[in-house]
Amino acid sequence: MTSAGFWRLLRLNALPVAIVTGIILYFAFHYLRFLDPLRPAGHWWVDNGVQFLIFVMLFIAFCKIDPHQMRPRRWHWVLVGIQTLGSGALAGVLLITHTRYSVMIDAFIACLICPTAAAASVITGKLGGNESSLTTYTLMSNTAAAVAIPLVFPLLQSEGAGLANFAEDFYACSSRIFPMLVLPLICAFTLRYTARAVHHFIATKSKDLGFYLWALTLVSVSAKSMSNIVNSGESAAVLTILAGIGLFACAFQFAAGKLIGHLDGQRISAGQGLGQKNMAFGIWACYTYLSPAAAIAPGCYVLWQNIVNAFQLWYKDRFDQKRRERGLPPYQE
Repeated sequence: MTSAGFWRLLRLNALPVAIVTGIILYFAFHYLRFLDPLRPAGHWWVDNGVQFLIFVMLFIAFCKIDPHQMRPRRWHWVLVGIQTLGSGALAGVLLITHTRYSVMIDAFIACLICPTAAAASVITGKLGGNESSLTTYTLMSNTAAAVAIPLVFPLLQSEGAGLANFAEDFYACSSRIFPMLVLPLICAFTLRYTARAVHHFIATKSKDLGFYLWALTLVSVSAKSMSNIVNSGESAAVLTILAGIGLFACAFQFAAGKLIGHLDGQRISAGQGLGQKNMAFGIWACYTYLSPAAAIAPGCYVLWQNIVNAFQLWYKDRFDQKRRERGLPPYQE
C-alpha cells in the first residue's frame, strides 16, 4: 500500500479507529497498574483538554458558515417538536401507567430529549450537508433542551420534585450547554467582521482540521463512555437491553431526521441534527434527575452514533468517487 493510500484509508476510518483506541486506553488504565501515575493527567485531560479541543473545533467550523444562511427552516421546527413533544408524551405515558419498564423508557427519553451535539456541524460538512442550517438547528435544539429537561425530568424523579425548582434546573442545564456552543460562535462571527483576512485564512485553509480534532476528542469520549458502562454495576442482561435501547434510539433518530430533511432538501443536515446528540449531557442529566442505570443508553449511544457517522463517511467517499467518474462535483446540499 502506498503512503497516499494508507492516509486515505486512515482518514476514512478515523472515527472507528478513535473509538477502538479510546476503549483500549480505558481498559489499559483500568488493568495495568504501572499506568497509575498517569491517571491524574488522564482525568485532567478528560475534564479540561477535551473542552479546549471542542472549542477550537467549533470555532473553526463556525468560521466556515454563512450567517445569511442561518434562517430557520421548516425541518428545524419539526425536529424540535419531535425532541420536546415526543419526550414529553413518553414522560406522560410513564407517569400515568407506572410501568415496571420505567428505566428503559427513561433511557429512551434521555436519548430523545438530548440536544444536538455541537460537533455535528463538523461531520455535516464532511458529508456535504449545510453547516449553516445545521448550526441554526443546533442552537434551537440546545435551547429547547435547556427548557424541556427542567420541565420533563423532575416529573420522573421518584421523590416527585416536580417543577418547583425550574429556574435552578434551567440554569444548571444552560450552564452546561451554552458556554461551549455560543462562545466559539461569537468569536467566529466577531472575527468575520473585524479581521476578515484572518477569518478567510482560517475558513479556507483549515479544511479537515476540525474533523481530525473531533477524532482526537472521540478517543477520550469513547474511553469515558466505556468507563460509565463498565462501572454502572448493572447485570449483563440490563446492560444489553439498555445498549439495545440506545441503538434503537440512534437508528430511529437518524432515520426520522433524514426522512423529514429529505422533504425540505436537506436530508444530511436534518439527519445529523436529530441523530448526532450531545450524550455527555444526556449522561449527566440521567445521573442528576433519573438513575445511573438509565445513563447506560446515552453512553452506548455515543458509540452507536459514531459508528453510523463512520459508515456515512465511507459511503460519501464512494459516492463522490462515482460522481467524479461521471464528471460531477462532490455532492453538496
